[in-house]
Amino acid sequence: MAEEEKEADPKAEDKKDDKGDDDEGGVCKMKRGDYMIHVYVESAKDMKMEADQTVDPIVDLTVLNEHKFSKALKGISNVGIATWNEHIFFEPKNVEEEKLAEGKIVVKLMDKGFFKDAMIGYYEFDLTKIYQMKDHALMHKYIVMSNPESEDFGEVTGYLKLSITIAGGDDASVPIEDDPNPEKEDIL
Repeated sequence: MAEEEKEADPKAEDKKDDKGDDDEGGVCKMKRGDYMIHVYVESAKDMKMEADQTVDPIVDLTVLNEHKFSKALKGISNVGIATWNEHIFFEPKNVEEEKLAEGKIVVKLMDKGFFKDAMIGYYEFDLTKIYQMKDHALMHKYIVMSNPESEDFGEVTGYLKLSITIAGGDDASVPIEDDPNPEKEDIL
């Protein structure tokens, strides 16, 4: 009977891995299909800028070659906090596994200009990294932004608070609700 149990165990493990339902934090794989990627742009703070100036911040998001923007805010000082509380959705259809494995969520914090936007900060996530998190979600985290166009790429140029969820065809969608601890500075 012990041999029968051993034979059943690998099958049970395969089913857990295929569905991504491993409650112990195991690796789950993104499969070909339709996805809903929900980005909740919450706020930004400590944005680096020229002395005695303000910025008109806007968040530029790119997911699997689809490009979207938050609304632009006006006249935020370097001690001010920019608050969007804006939900942005991406719904890629019939995406191949290879494209998902290489896929990125590119986040740019920009200073909206009249003719050209100026980079404040940049950050990118691997789709699979977010998908492998608990509930396929990153919730209410500040990301540390830096400017790859500046001379000092390692310099912190601001903090942007985001939540991101990814749901495939078989996944339960996790709602993004207001941060239950808005004063907590949870930095990724």
